[in-house]
Amino acid sequence: MKSVHELVREALEPVLPNTWAIELPPAPVFPALVFDIDTEPEPGWCAGGGYDQQVVNIVALAPTLMGALALIPTGAGGPVRTAMGSLGTPFMFEEESGDADYEPNPELFARFLIVRLRTPRH
Repeated sequence: MKSVHELVREALEPVLPNTWAIELPPAPVFPALVFDIDTEPEPGWCAGGGYDQQVVNIVALAPTLMGALALIPTGAGGPVRTAMGSLGTPFMFEEESGDADYEPNPELFARFLIVRLRTPRH
């Protein structure tokens, strides 16, 4: 069984091969996608069974605002949303999206998308 990080990376890399888990590498190239995942077990399941919910935070970084908006546009649509929706059953819903500050490099524009996934715990 693939890890959630593998599932998310495999969904996002066709959108932008420059996709990274947790943090950018040294001397990154832009545009880039960075994602992190927080996992919470769903309560009420028997020991060793059940489901986990993952909150996936995706940030698109680009040298121009239009570059960031091309990846995660305002409102519906866009290749990042489509990629996450293509996960099928693990995808539950989008929680929020918007502009993001990227303090390490204020010359970059950033957009964020937060989605919730649900995967079996076993």
